[in-house]
Amino acid sequence: MATTMLKWITIGLIATPAIAQEGQVVKHKDGYQIEVSEVSEEESVEERAHTIKVGDTLWDISETFWGDAEQWPRMWSYNRYITNPHWIYPGNTIRFTPGTELSPPTMELDGDKEEQGTSVTSLTFEESDPVCGPDVRFNKNRESTTYFTPAFLANKDEIPVYGSVYGAKSGMKNLSVGEVIYLDVNKDWVVECGDVFTVFRRRPGKVRHPDSWFRKYGFLHEVVGEIRVTHVGDEMATAVIRRSFKHMKRGDEFGEHYPVAAELPVSVPNGELDAVILARLGSETQMLAGPGSVIFIDRGRADGLEVGDAFYVIHRSDDYRALGGYDPNIPEQVSGRIIVTELGEYHATAVIVDAARPIKIGDNLAMRVE
Repeated sequence: MATTMLKWITIGLIATPAIAQEGQVVKHKDGYQIEVSEVSEEESVEERAHTIKVGDTLWDISETFWGDAEQWPRMWSYNRYITNPHWIYPGNTIRFTPGTELSPPTMELDGDKEEQGTSVTSLTFEESDPVCGPDVRFNKNRESTTYFTPAFLANKDEIPVYGSVYGAKSGMKNLSVGEVIYLDVNKDWVVECGDVFTVFRRRPGKVRHPDSWFRKYGFLHEVVGEIRVTHVGDEMATAVIRRSFKHMKRGDEFGEHYPVAAELPVSVPNGELDAVILARLGSETQMLAGPGSVIFIDRGRADGLEVGDAFYVIHRSDDYRALGGYDPNIPEQVSGRIIVTELGEYHATAVIVDAARPIKIGDNLAMRVE
Protein backbone atom coordinates (compact mmCIF):
# COMPACT_ATOMS: atom_id res chain seq x y z
CA MET A 1 0.00 0.00 0.00
CA ALA A 2 1.33 3.41 -0.95
CA THR A 3 2.62 5.68 1.75
CA THR A 4 0.25 8.52 2.68
CA MET A 5 1.57 11.99 3.32
CA LEU A 6 0.04 15.45 3.84
CA LYS A 7 0.36 18.04 1.12
CA TRP A 8 -0.92 21.62 0.65
CA ILE A 9 -2.59 22.41 -2.69
CA THR A 10 -3.86 25.90 -3.47
CA ILE A 11 -6.96 26.09 -5.63
CA GLY A 12 -8.97 29.04 -7.00
CA LEU A 13 -12.51 27.63 -7.05
CA ILE A 14 -15.43 29.78 -6.05
CA ALA A 15 -18.22 27.26 -6.03
CA THR A 16 -16.44 24.16 -4.70
CA PRO A 17 -17.98 22.89 -1.42
CA ALA A 18 -15.59 22.35 1.46
CA ILE A 19 -16.68 18.72 1.72
CA ALA A 20 -15.38 18.08 -1.79
CA GLN A 21 -11.94 17.30 -0.32
CA GLU A 22 -10.67 15.21 2.49
CA GLY A 23 -9.33 17.58 5.09
CA GLN A 24 -10.05 21.06 6.33
CA VAL A 25 -10.31 24.37 4.43
CA VAL A 26 -7.91 26.90 5.93
CA LYS A 27 -6.82 30.42 5.00
CA HIS A 28 -3.18 30.92 4.08
CA LYS A 29 -1.27 34.09 3.20
CA ASP A 30 -1.41 33.11 -0.48
CA GLY A 31 -5.06 32.19 -0.55
CA TYR A 32 -7.44 29.42 0.57
CA GLN A 33 -6.00 25.93 0.80
CA ILE A 34 -7.24 22.41 1.42
CA GLU A 35 -5.40 19.65 3.19
CA VAL A 36 -5.47 16.63 0.85
CA SER A 37 -3.92 13.20 0.73
CA GLU A 38 -1.38 11.96 -1.75
CA VAL A 39 -2.54 8.73 -3.37
CA SER A 40 -0.99 6.30 -5.75
CA GLU A 41 -1.83 6.31 -9.42
CA GLU A 42 -3.87 3.14 -9.00
CA GLU A 43 -6.14 4.58 -6.31
CA SER A 44 -9.43 6.10 -7.43
CA VAL A 45 -10.16 9.73 -6.69
CA GLU A 46 -13.68 10.57 -5.57
CA GLU A 47 -15.51 13.19 -7.61
CA ARG A 48 -17.77 15.63 -5.78
CA ALA A 49 -20.41 17.90 -7.28
CA HIS A 50 -22.64 20.85 -6.46
CA THR A 51 -25.80 21.51 -8.53
CA ILE A 52 -26.77 25.14 -9.01
CA LYS A 53 -30.28 25.94 -7.74
CA VAL A 54 -32.64 28.80 -8.54
CA GLY A 55 -31.52 31.85 -6.58
CA ASP A 56 -27.88 30.76 -6.25
CA THR A 57 -25.35 33.52 -6.86
CA LEU A 58 -21.59 33.45 -7.03
CA TRP A 59 -21.51 35.55 -3.86
CA ASP A 60 -23.72 33.12 -1.93
CA ILE A 61 -21.89 30.02 -3.13
CA SER A 62 -18.54 31.52 -2.14
CA GLU A 63 -19.90 32.45 1.28
CA THR A 64 -21.41 28.98 1.84
CA PHE A 65 -18.46 26.85 0.80
CA TRP A 66 -15.47 29.11 1.44
CA GLY A 67 -16.65 31.29 4.29
CA ASP A 68 -15.69 34.57 2.61
CA ALA A 69 -17.92 35.90 -0.18
CA GLU A 70 -15.59 38.72 -1.15
CA GLN A 71 -12.86 36.30 -2.19
CA TRP A 72 -14.73 34.85 -5.18
CA PRO A 73 -13.25 37.06 -7.97
CA ARG A 74 -9.66 36.37 -6.98
CA MET A 75 -10.21 32.67 -6.42
CA TRP A 76 -12.07 32.28 -9.68
CA SER A 77 -9.28 34.00 -11.58
CA TYR A 78 -6.89 31.28 -10.42
CA ASN A 79 -8.99 28.62 -12.09
CA ARG A 80 -8.46 27.92 -15.78
CA TYR A 81 -11.07 25.18 -16.17
CA ILE A 82 -14.18 27.35 -16.43
CA THR A 83 -13.90 30.13 -18.97
CA ASN A 84 -16.66 32.40 -17.68
CA PRO A 85 -17.93 32.45 -14.06
CA HIS A 86 -21.22 34.07 -15.15
CA TRP A 87 -22.21 31.12 -17.34
CA ILE A 88 -23.85 29.12 -14.58
CA TYR A 89 -27.59 28.45 -14.52
CA PRO A 90 -30.04 26.42 -12.43
CA GLY A 91 -29.40 22.79 -13.25
CA ASN A 92 -25.70 23.28 -13.98
CA THR A 93 -23.42 21.06 -11.98
CA ILE A 94 -19.97 22.12 -10.81
CA ARG A 95 -17.82 18.98 -10.61
CA PHE A 96 -14.59 18.98 -8.62
CA THR A 97 -12.01 16.19 -8.63
CA PRO A 98 -9.41 16.45 -5.83
CA GLY A 99 -5.79 16.75 -6.85
CA THR A 100 -3.21 14.09 -6.20
CA GLU A 101 0.56 13.87 -6.37
CA LEU A 102 0.24 12.79 -10.01
CA SER A 103 -2.57 15.03 -11.23
CA PRO A 104 -3.80 18.52 -10.37
CA PRO A 105 -7.34 19.23 -9.16
CA THR A 106 -9.84 19.65 -11.98
CA MET A 107 -13.18 21.39 -12.30
CA GLU A 108 -15.91 21.13 -14.95
CA LEU A 109 -19.25 22.89 -15.43
CA ASP A 110 -21.97 20.61 -16.80
CA GLY A 111 -25.48 21.59 -17.89
CA ASP A 112 -28.66 19.56 -17.45
CA LYS A 113 -29.20 20.07 -21.19
CA GLU A 114 -26.67 19.78 -23.95
CA GLU A 115 -27.08 23.38 -25.05
CA GLN A 116 -26.18 24.64 -21.57
CA GLY A 117 -22.60 23.40 -21.76
CA THR A 118 -20.05 26.20 -21.59
CA SER A 119 -16.70 24.48 -22.09
CA VAL A 120 -14.68 24.95 -25.26
CA THR A 121 -12.98 21.70 -26.18
CA SER A 122 -10.76 23.03 -28.93
CA LEU A 123 -10.07 25.98 -31.18
CA THR A 124 -8.99 25.71 -34.77
CA PHE A 125 -7.72 28.42 -37.06
CA GLU A 126 -7.35 28.47 -40.81
CA GLU A 127 -5.04 30.69 -42.75
CA SER A 128 -6.46 32.60 -45.70
CA ASP A 129 -5.03 35.08 -48.15
CA PRO A 130 -6.14 38.68 -47.61
CA VAL A 131 -8.55 40.11 -50.17
CA CYS A 132 -7.15 43.12 -51.99
CA GLY A 133 -9.39 46.03 -52.85
CA PRO A 134 -11.26 48.99 -51.34
CA ASP A 135 -12.74 48.94 -47.83
CA VAL A 136 -16.24 47.70 -48.71
CA ARG A 137 -18.73 46.11 -46.33
CA PHE A 138 -22.52 45.71 -46.14
CA ASN A 139 -22.47 44.19 -49.61
CA LYS A 140 -25.18 41.59 -49.11
CA ASN A 141 -28.89 41.77 -49.90
CA ARG A 142 -31.45 41.69 -47.10
CA GLU A 143 -35.05 40.51 -47.09
CA SER A 144 -37.98 42.93 -46.96
CA THR A 145 -38.39 44.88 -43.74
CA THR A 146 -40.91 47.52 -42.71
CA TYR A 147 -39.25 50.88 -42.11
CA PHE A 148 -40.95 53.84 -40.40
CA THR A 149 -40.03 57.38 -41.39
CA PRO A 150 -42.22 59.73 -39.31
CA ALA A 151 -40.90 62.97 -40.80
CA PHE A 152 -40.84 64.92 -44.06
CA LEU A 153 -39.37 68.09 -45.57
CA ALA A 154 -41.72 70.74 -46.97
CA ASN A 155 -42.29 74.47 -47.18
CA LYS A 156 -45.17 75.99 -45.24
CA ASP A 157 -47.28 76.61 -48.31
CA GLU A 158 -46.88 73.00 -49.46
CA ILE A 159 -48.61 71.50 -46.41
CA PRO A 160 -52.23 72.54 -45.88
CA VAL A 161 -53.12 72.79 -42.20
CA TYR A 162 -56.68 71.60 -41.44
CA GLY A 163 -56.65 72.64 -37.80
CA SER A 164 -55.06 71.90 -34.45
CA VAL A 165 -55.51 69.82 -31.31
CA TYR A 166 -57.58 71.98 -28.96
CA GLY A 167 -58.00 69.72 -25.95
CA ALA A 168 -58.41 66.19 -24.66
CA LYS A 169 -60.86 64.19 -22.61
CA SER A 170 -58.20 63.25 -20.08
CA GLY A 171 -56.19 65.71 -18.02
CA MET A 172 -52.86 64.38 -19.29
CA LYS A 173 -50.34 66.85 -20.67
CA ASN A 174 -48.79 64.35 -23.09
CA LEU A 175 -51.31 62.44 -25.18
CA SER A 176 -50.86 59.00 -26.74
CA VAL A 177 -52.65 56.07 -28.39
CA GLY A 178 -56.29 55.61 -27.38
CA GLU A 179 -56.78 59.13 -26.02
CA VAL A 180 -59.88 61.06 -27.06
CA ILE A 181 -59.03 64.53 -28.34
CA TYR A 182 -60.94 67.58 -29.58
CA LEU A 183 -60.04 69.31 -32.83
CA ASP A 184 -60.29 72.97 -33.68
CA VAL A 185 -60.97 72.82 -37.43
CA ASN A 186 -60.07 75.77 -39.66
CA LYS A 187 -63.03 77.38 -41.41
CA ASP A 188 -61.60 76.64 -44.86
CA TRP A 189 -61.79 72.87 -44.29
CA VAL A 190 -64.52 70.33 -43.70
CA VAL A 191 -63.90 67.10 -41.86
CA GLU A 192 -66.16 64.06 -41.70
CA CYS A 193 -66.54 61.12 -39.39
CA GLY A 194 -64.03 58.42 -40.30
CA ASP A 195 -61.44 60.78 -41.80
CA VAL A 196 -57.82 59.94 -40.94
CA PHE A 197 -55.30 62.76 -40.48
CA THR A 198 -51.62 63.14 -39.64
CA VAL A 199 -50.63 65.28 -36.66
CA PHE A 200 -47.26 66.98 -37.20
CA ARG A 201 -44.94 69.44 -35.58
CA ARG A 202 -42.81 71.86 -37.62
CA ARG A 203 -39.25 72.43 -36.45
CA PRO A 204 -37.96 76.03 -36.66
CA GLY A 205 -35.50 76.98 -39.34
CA LYS A 206 -35.25 75.66 -42.87
CA VAL A 207 -33.00 72.74 -43.69
CA ARG A 208 -30.00 73.97 -45.67
CA HIS A 209 -27.35 72.08 -47.57
CA PRO A 210 -24.21 71.49 -45.43
CA ASP A 211 -22.02 72.76 -48.28
CA SER A 212 -24.13 75.75 -49.33
CA TRP A 213 -26.13 78.08 -47.10
CA PHE A 214 -28.24 79.22 -50.06
CA ARG A 215 -29.61 75.77 -50.98
CA LYS A 216 -32.77 75.33 -48.90
CA TYR A 217 -35.04 72.29 -48.68
CA GLY A 218 -37.95 73.49 -46.57
CA PHE A 219 -38.83 72.83 -42.95
CA LEU A 220 -38.46 69.49 -41.21
CA HIS A 221 -41.93 68.32 -40.15
CA GLU A 222 -41.98 65.67 -37.47
CA VAL A 223 -44.95 63.29 -37.63
CA VAL A 224 -46.33 63.06 -34.10
CA GLY A 225 -49.14 60.61 -34.72
CA GLU A 226 -52.23 59.56 -36.62
CA ILE A 227 -55.83 60.35 -35.63
CA ARG A 228 -59.29 59.26 -36.77
CA VAL A 229 -62.37 61.47 -36.53
CA THR A 230 -65.20 59.88 -34.52
CA HIS A 231 -67.69 62.76 -34.29
CA VAL A 232 -68.24 66.15 -35.92
CA GLY A 233 -70.07 68.83 -33.96
CA ASP A 234 -71.04 72.42 -34.63
CA GLU A 235 -68.01 73.86 -32.89
CA MET A 236 -65.42 71.09 -32.80
CA ALA A 237 -64.66 67.57 -34.01
CA THR A 238 -63.81 64.62 -31.79
CA ALA A 239 -61.08 62.17 -32.72
CA VAL A 240 -59.11 59.28 -31.23
CA ILE A 241 -55.34 58.81 -31.47
CA ARG A 242 -54.78 55.52 -33.25
CA ARG A 243 -50.99 55.69 -33.78
CA SER A 244 -48.33 57.67 -31.95
CA PHE A 245 -44.66 58.26 -32.74
CA LYS A 246 -44.18 60.95 -30.13
CA HIS A 247 -46.30 62.39 -27.34
CA MET A 248 -49.05 64.54 -28.84
CA LYS A 249 -49.70 67.93 -27.30
CA ARG A 250 -52.43 70.56 -27.38
CA GLY A 251 -51.67 73.00 -30.17
CA ASP A 252 -50.16 70.41 -32.52
CA GLU A 253 -51.39 70.89 -36.09
CA PHE A 254 -53.00 68.26 -38.29
CA GLY A 255 -53.40 67.84 -42.01
CA GLU A 256 -53.86 65.27 -44.75
CA HIS A 257 -52.74 61.73 -44.05
CA TYR A 258 -49.03 61.16 -44.68
CA PRO A 259 -47.82 57.52 -45.00
CA VAL A 260 -44.83 56.74 -42.79
CA ALA A 261 -44.31 53.00 -43.37
CA ALA A 262 -42.48 51.38 -46.28
CA GLU A 263 -41.77 47.66 -46.69
CA LEU A 264 -38.65 47.22 -48.79
CA PRO A 265 -35.78 44.77 -49.34
CA VAL A 266 -32.27 46.16 -48.89
CA SER A 267 -30.01 45.72 -51.90
CA VAL A 268 -26.33 46.25 -52.55
CA PRO A 269 -25.79 49.84 -53.74
CA ASN A 270 -25.53 49.91 -57.51
CA GLY A 271 -25.31 53.04 -59.62
CA GLU A 272 -23.35 56.20 -60.25
CA LEU A 273 -25.03 58.71 -57.92
CA ASP A 274 -23.44 60.28 -54.88
CA ALA A 275 -25.21 62.35 -52.22
CA VAL A 276 -24.89 64.18 -48.92
CA ILE A 277 -26.91 63.81 -45.71
CA LEU A 278 -28.92 67.04 -45.27
CA ALA A 279 -30.79 66.52 -42.02
CA ARG A 280 -31.82 63.89 -39.52
CA LEU A 281 -34.80 63.27 -37.31
CA GLY A 282 -33.72 63.69 -33.69
CA SER A 283 -30.64 65.76 -34.45
CA GLU A 284 -31.80 68.43 -32.00
CA THR A 285 -30.99 66.08 -29.12
CA GLN A 286 -28.33 63.75 -30.57
CA MET A 287 -25.50 64.73 -32.90
CA LEU A 288 -24.65 61.21 -34.14
CA ALA A 289 -26.88 58.57 -35.73
CA GLY A 290 -26.99 54.81 -36.10
CA PRO A 291 -29.18 52.04 -37.59
CA GLY A 292 -32.88 52.95 -37.70
CA SER A 293 -32.33 56.70 -37.84
CA VAL A 294 -34.37 58.70 -40.37
CA ILE A 295 -32.30 60.98 -42.60
CA PHE A 296 -32.76 63.25 -45.61
CA ILE A 297 -30.40 63.37 -48.59
CA ASP A 298 -29.83 65.88 -51.39
CA ARG A 299 -30.91 63.61 -54.26
CA GLY A 300 -34.48 63.08 -55.45
CA ARG A 301 -36.80 62.24 -58.28
CA ALA A 302 -35.16 64.79 -60.59
CA ASP A 303 -31.87 62.89 -60.28
CA GLY A 304 -33.43 59.58 -61.32
CA LEU A 305 -33.51 58.25 -57.77
CA GLU A 306 -36.08 55.57 -56.95
CA VAL A 307 -37.61 54.21 -53.76
CA GLY A 308 -35.54 51.23 -52.64
CA ASP A 309 -32.22 52.56 -53.94
CA ALA A 310 -29.31 52.10 -51.55
CA PHE A 311 -26.18 54.15 -50.82
CA TYR A 312 -22.98 53.46 -48.92
CA VAL A 313 -22.03 55.93 -46.17
CA ILE A 314 -18.48 57.00 -46.95
CA HIS A 315 -15.95 58.25 -44.41
CA ARG A 316 -12.38 59.43 -44.94
CA SER A 317 -11.07 60.08 -41.47
CA ASP A 318 -8.90 59.03 -38.57
CA ASP A 319 -11.16 59.15 -35.51
CA TYR A 320 -8.16 59.60 -33.21
CA ARG A 321 -7.55 63.01 -34.80
CA ALA A 322 -11.17 64.03 -35.30
CA LEU A 323 -14.31 61.95 -34.78
CA GLY A 324 -16.15 61.95 -38.07
CA GLY A 325 -13.72 64.43 -39.63
CA TYR A 326 -12.48 64.47 -43.21
CA ASP A 327 -8.95 63.73 -44.42
CA PRO A 328 -8.44 63.65 -48.22
CA ASN A 329 -5.25 61.62 -47.74
CA ILE A 330 -7.16 58.65 -46.27
CA PRO A 331 -8.89 56.23 -48.68
CA GLU A 332 -12.67 55.91 -48.73
CA GLN A 333 -14.06 53.75 -45.94
CA VAL A 334 -17.55 52.25 -46.03
CA SER A 335 -19.11 53.06 -42.65
CA GLY A 336 -22.77 52.26 -43.29
CA ARG A 337 -25.63 51.75 -45.72
CA ILE A 338 -28.94 53.57 -46.22
CA ILE A 339 -32.13 52.82 -48.14
CA VAL A 340 -34.41 55.39 -49.79
CA THR A 341 -38.03 55.18 -48.58
CA GLU A 342 -39.72 58.35 -49.94
CA LEU A 343 -38.99 60.71 -52.80
CA GLY A 344 -39.21 64.46 -53.22
CA GLU A 345 -38.28 66.32 -56.38
CA TYR A 346 -34.83 67.36 -55.14
CA HIS A 347 -34.46 65.41 -51.91
CA ALA A 348 -35.35 62.02 -50.48
CA THR A 349 -36.18 60.42 -47.14
CA ALA A 350 -34.03 57.44 -46.15
CA VAL A 351 -33.28 55.10 -43.25
CA ILE A 352 -29.87 54.01 -41.99
CA VAL A 353 -29.95 50.20 -42.14
CA ASP A 354 -26.28 49.42 -41.33
CA ALA A 355 -23.59 51.34 -39.47
CA ALA A 356 -20.07 50.49 -38.39
CA ARG A 357 -19.29 54.01 -37.14
CA PRO A 358 -21.39 56.98 -35.98
CA ILE A 359 -23.09 58.83 -38.85
CA LYS A 360 -23.82 62.55 -38.92
CA ILE A 361 -25.27 65.34 -41.03
CA GLY A 362 -22.89 66.24 -43.84
CA ASP A 363 -21.58 62.69 -44.37
CA ASN A 364 -21.02 61.65 -47.98
CA LEU A 365 -22.96 58.88 -49.69
CA ALA A 366 -22.09 56.87 -52.80
CA MET A 367 -23.53 54.00 -54.79
CA ARG A 368 -20.07 52.79 -55.74
CA VAL A 369 -16.69 52.69 -53.99
CA GLU A 370 -13.59 53.20 -56.12
